[in-house]
Amino acid sequence: MLVSMAVFSLLITITFSLLIQIMNQSKDTIARTRAIQQAQLGIAQIDRQVRSGNVILDPAAEGVATSGVGPFFSMRIYTQVDGEQRCAQWRVIDEDGDTFGNLEFRTWAPGYPGVLDVDDWSIVAHNLVEMDVAPTSEADIDPDDPTTWPPFWVDIESTGGTQAQLVRVTLRLKDPQEREGADPTSVTTVITGRNTVFGYPASSCSTAPPP
Repeated sequence: MLVSMAVFSLLITITFSLLIQIMNQSKDTIARTRAIQQAQLGIAQIDRQVRSGNVILDPAAEGVATSGVGPFFSMRIYTQVDGEQRCAQWRVIDEDGDTFGNLEFRTWAPGYPGVLDVDDWSIVAHNLVEMDVAPTSEADIDPDDPTTWPPFWVDIESTGGTQAQLVRVTLRLKDPQEREGADPTSVTTVITGRNTVFGYPASSCSTAPPP
């Protein structure tokens, strides 16, 4: 009987261990799905504006003064979604320093600062994870190594040396409900814009409101 009880206890322990593991995996899967949905929503909005973009400014030229973040963490577009010409700006920023950031978005009138029509920043996606090493120049980005890809990056070779037309957007997210040891979810895509510079100065939207 003692042997039977020992075997039964062992089986119960193994069963509960498997159940806990399955529950944790399910929890991670559900949380990861939420993170992917947030990323896809943000990328869909960016894609819509880029496809209607007249001028896409190179994310490498962004900086704290114009966006509140470093190069490659913000992107500006002179777009005409729904027939309305606006300057649109996206950024990935960690405002409270907790290693989790937000994907944020704002627009303003192309006539700024003569026309003071500026929208406030709005959050599109939460829980973006910081890169291990943020690039400061294109030399820090390896096209063959996704871990070096920043949120916004233009592959100059693919665009034939013209202004930014093919923009790679990479978002890394981790839902707070995931286990601490779970890996972040990475969503990346290349967005193609019209980039019809003809008739639109390349300096369009070059003046940005304070971040």
